[in-house]
Amino acid sequence: MNLIDIYRQRSKALERYVRRLLGNGADAADVSQEAFLRVYAAELGGQTPVSEALLYTVARNLALSELRKRTTRATDTMGDMDVLGVIAPGANPEAQMEERQLIEAVEAAMQRMAPKCLEVFQLRKIDNLSHADIGQRLEISTKTVERHITRALQLCHEALAEHEAGGRQRGARLGGQS
Repeated sequence: MNLIDIYRQRSKALERYVRRLLGNGADAADVSQEAFLRVYAAELGGQTPVSEALLYTVARNLALSELRKRTTRATDTMGDMDVLGVIAPGANPEAQMEERQLIEAVEAAMQRMAPKCLEVFQLRKIDNLSHADIGQRLEISTKTVERHITRALQLCHEALAEHEAGGRQRGARLGGQS
């Protein structure tokens, strides 16, 4: 059976398979089409015999690659220090005090991090190394790097939430004393 016949018979099934992997219909359609194109290019080049199994393997590999990209984008977006709410020092003494308290909250979170987690976090956020570079330097997988970064950011967000909750409690107490 040639690739065109496989496409006619299996395109919807392949797209459903990829959708289960990705959880997104639009991405599944794109990945399915890309898989067909890659297998078609291999068929034209005579590099490998075309089969339905090859098509599913290529589609699965493309879907896994897309999931890795999503994870990297998610941790990069989630991991910007700006998102943590740390503000630049200003002339206002109250703003400076608030900034010091935010920094202390992040430092407290860093103290709660496991040593390897802290090292990964510092390499990513201070040295601005990519996940691949960190993995290579520390001889760990990029997936492990992503887990460490996610955990470090979770601890930072928790520390900042605790800080904000403490500030609301202090404000309520001060407001209740009037």
